[in-house]
Amino acid sequence: MELNLGQWVVIGLSALLILGYIRGYYYNRQRAEKVLRWLRPGLESLGIVSAGEKLPAMATGGRLEVKRAAAPLKRAEAIYLLAPRENLFFWFFHRLQGKDDELILWLTFQSKPACEVEVALHGDRQFEKRLKEAGKRALTVTDAPRGLVMAISANHEEGGKKIQALLHTYHPAIRRLSLRENKPHLFLRANLGILQSYPAAEFLAAVVGVGEG
Repeated sequence: MELNLGQWVVIGLSALLILGYIRGYYYNRQRAEKVLRWLRPGLESLGIVSAGEKLPAMATGGRLEVKRAAAPLKRAEAIYLLAPRENLFFWFFHRLQGKDDELILWLTFQSKPACEVEVALHGDRQFEKRLKEAGKRALTVTDAPRGLVMAISANHEEGGKKIQALLHTYHPAIRRLSLRENKPHLFLRANLGILQSYPAAEFLAAVVGVGEG
């Protein structure tokens, strides 16, 4: 049976997608193991680490928890999300949106943070929405490293200095940071690939220091 050009194109694309899936699947497995070797020792500096709930079926990565963290923390949770390299189309659009492998942190402190802070990339809609919702504790926009915007509650110079120090060290990686009175007190989203050039324990200590009273 002879195949026409269209059929050969379909076969070629199908083969490309299958090969891309196999390559992406194994690459992400190796990547996940590498991330885990980097992240787990860092979290162990905060307390006893356990595996969290599984991620949704479409997500590739993992979740780790520290349910009884050492002071000043009460609890910590970390999720590492890997780019969808198994699906070439999804991966392509993922990259178009400026996304890559990500680390997400939720930290709960033993006491409320002394100040509230919001940090985001320029143009982040959630940042603008948060400024409007701040209410009684109005947030004031202040200086931030290039590419980021930052707002902090009034009269908190010491807290501002801690945030500035964190951002100037890790700002190429940080995409979103929120420090609030509500639990979990601190949320952070960052580029995982960039962060892995630093020791995880060192980075986590700097983030925890931001929320210390």
